[in-house]
Amino acid sequence: MGVAGLVLLTGLTVWWVAVRGGDRELADFQARGQAYAAAFAESAVSWIQQGNLEMLRTAARFMLLGSALFVQVSWDGELLVDERVGELPPPPEETGQLVPLPTGGRYLYLRLPIPSEEAPRGWVSLGLDAGWLLARARGRLVVGAGVGLGVDLLLLGALGLLLRRQRRRLGRVEDVPTIKVGGLEIFEEGKQAYLFGQPVRLSPKQFALLRLLASVPGKVFSDREILKEVWPDSRYANSKDVKQYVYLVRQRLGKVRPGAEGMIVTVPGFGYKLIPPDEVGLTDR
Repeated sequence: MGVAGLVLLTGLTVWWVAVRGGDRELADFQARGQAYAAAFAESAVSWIQQGNLEMLRTAARFMLLGSALFVQVSWDGELLVDERVGELPPPPEETGQLVPLPTGGRYLYLRLPIPSEEAPRGWVSLGLDAGWLLARARGRLVVGAGVGLGVDLLLLGALGLLLRRQRRRLGRVEDVPTIKVGGLEIFEEGKQAYLFGQPVRLSPKQFALLRLLASVPGKVFSDREILKEVWPDSRYANSKDVKQYVYLVRQRLGKVRPGAEGMIVTVPGFGYKLIPPDEVGLTDR
């Protein structure tokens, strides 16, 4: 074999080893990222059910200190969290893909459903910086990448600790409902609603709407009053949003007990009111 052939063989061998090593590193990174996203999704459902959106947003911003470039959380079609580091290319349709960055690096896109007893009601989307994979492939191990991954591990542990604390806290939620209208019970601290003992699955805004209507049964709340309570910080919410969410809450009640949709009554020209279940012929059977 000549010198040229030896050089070619050596080059192919080095390339094959690098590819094999790069594939393993990518697979490890994807698996670790998947576990990281799953832990966050598990924590997210606890915070959403409690209506603790501030904790959810704080956790998302905290993740940006590690290798996360963006964090998005949606629930019942509503985008609750959208934290990111600068402008980023749009994510692909499929999860687990590497997306090129304008800077020459890449990020790993992950999208997981938030755990739910029903069909997926929410999603967590993450973009994890994968630029260090390219650096390794070129033979340059970047120390900063190792630091970022180390921070991710710490964040993963911190999220687990927060989740355990939240669960212990939920275990101490008061047994007496904050609001009770016949068979409808609302627990403010745990952000839970029950109809004849069955849980009513609600998003934070849906819960806020039901809580407002149930706070004074029979009172007609105008669109303005509802917007002030349910969308206090939004300049763009309007009567169409109120109408849509009234419809959604009715649907949630009806899923628990057919006919419960009638508990929320539209008063044309004035607004909406909530009446007790027995007034629409519902009893605890």
